[in-house]
Amino acid sequence: MKRFHIILLLLLCVTLAGLLFLRWQARETPAVPVIAETSPPAPSPTATIAPTPTPATAPTPSPVPTPEPTVFVPPQGYTEESYNLVSDMVYAYADKQEEAADIIRADLEKLNALDPALGAFWTKLMQTWSEVNSDLTVNPGVLPDDLPEDGSLCIVVLGFQLESDGTMAPELLGRCETALRCAEKYPNALIAVTGGGTAWSNPNATEAGVMADWLISQGVTPDRILKEDASRTTGDNAEFTVKLLLENHPEVRALAIVSSDYHVPLGVLLFQEEALLHEYETGTLPFSVISNAAFDTGGYIRPDSPMMQKMWLWGLADPRY
Repeated sequence: MKRFHIILLLLLCVTLAGLLFLRWQARETPAVPVIAETSPPAPSPTATIAPTPTPATAPTPSPVPTPEPTVFVPPQGYTEESYNLVSDMVYAYADKQEEAADIIRADLEKLNALDPALGAFWTKLMQTWSEVNSDLTVNPGVLPDDLPEDGSLCIVVLGFQLESDGTMAPELLGRCETALRCAEKYPNALIAVTGGGTAWSNPNATEAGVMADWLISQGVTPDRILKEDASRTTGDNAEFTVKLLLENHPEVRALAIVSSDYHVPLGVLLFQEEALLHEYETGTLPFSVISNAAFDTGGYIRPDSPMMQKMWLWGLADPRY
């Protein structure tokens, strides 16, 4: 009985010692955390974690240098020197006409030495300008008898401001009546009517359209009529009509201008200038202005002076215009 008590006591001591040991062990070992399913796997001890790249910053552009201002940019073959020569003789003629002959001759000699093509153009244009103001014959009422009888002739009728409602003013009617006599005299000639919309209260009416309708009502066949209905000025008349002729009627080799008596010289000058410009640019003279017919306004309006003509001519000839 005594031995049994001793064994029981030993078992209790062992059990107590084991419990104390387990409690001590639990205090020394830290708890293992629970990893959520969404957490990324821990890297291996040998893995190298690359740093997160920093977005690149765009380089700041360097400022664009401002170009140096230029005094003159020469278009169409002009240089500063040739432009100044042309300007000098144009203003000299506009101011003094034939009294400026020596200035013009000297400028043309220098221009021909600089640029023979440009010199030839201005030599012909200055000659035309002089003839318009000194030797031009203005034919009243109808064209003269010695013009081409075939389709190489084009009768160009210059427009005039329409009435507010789109009807013809008396002066435009007079030009149309003159054109009709010319068309009857030369039945194979093309007839170009020119002028855009100038009726204040009728935007659909154009000078060319009204003239064409009137000529057709008087018996002119529509296939003879070329309409240039975009222009607003005499300079536009010349530029736009010549373009239409070059594109659609290369058979035309001669022009006859029909306008009011005071307006004929300017019309002849600007249409001949367009022909010379084409020759300068292409080497071929497409046609020449060979005649005219004038509606008689009674002489109460004088033709444009050379100073006024200069403004129109320079508008077409100035390469910067």
